[in-house]
Amino acid sequence: MINENININIFDDWASKNKDIGMEKGHTPAVNKMLSIINERTTILSRKFNFLDLGCGNGWVVRKFSNNKLCNLAVGVDGAYNMIKKARTKDKKGIYFQSEIENWNYTERFNIIFSMETFYYFNDVDGILDKVYNNLLGIDSFFIFGIDHYFENKPSLSWEKEIGIKPCTRTINSWVKKVKQVGFKKIEYLQYGAKNNWSGTLIISAKK
Repeated sequence: MINENININIFDDWASKNKDIGMEKGHTPAVNKMLSIINERTTILSRKFNFLDLGCGNGWVVRKFSNNKLCNLAVGVDGAYNMIKKARTKDKKGIYFQSEIENWNYTERFNIIFSMETFYYFNDVDGILDKVYNNLLGIDSFFIFGIDHYFENKPSLSWEKEIGIKPCTRTINSWVKKVKQVGFKKIEYLQYGAKNNWSGTLIISAKK
């Protein structure tokens, strides 16, 4: 992850100041759209399934799945200590790991892997995508992630200066190409919630 301690420390500090609540509220519309895409593009949620959230924050999305009666396993991973501390406090059903995602490994395979506002922090995104595809996803599975920072979304390009994060900026075509190169099929993308000069959340979904 690019300057992973800088990025993780920022979100760790935000969690200690309860800024994670605002993040949850701000991301809810895009996340709800992502959940609808899972339902529209797959039948996974109609049977027993395992769910993983990479960059889970305070666990609010994991909780949505851990409370689903068909969910065998709901797991969240995040590098920020205070985010995971909150997640564990709020959710006794889900399983949470405080770890840099690049270094995290798990024996179970997942039917759905989800991520919101995390992937542009990875420098070696090819390595992360390879891990998702080859080590974490099971057969007939689904991968979906959303990001607000990408080249076409011009307001997000100033975040490094304004917020202090260290992102890796890529175009939409670059993101889609990287997902395709690792082996994913039936890749779809959309920009959700665009308005004024804001280009929306880039949501990419694909099947294994």
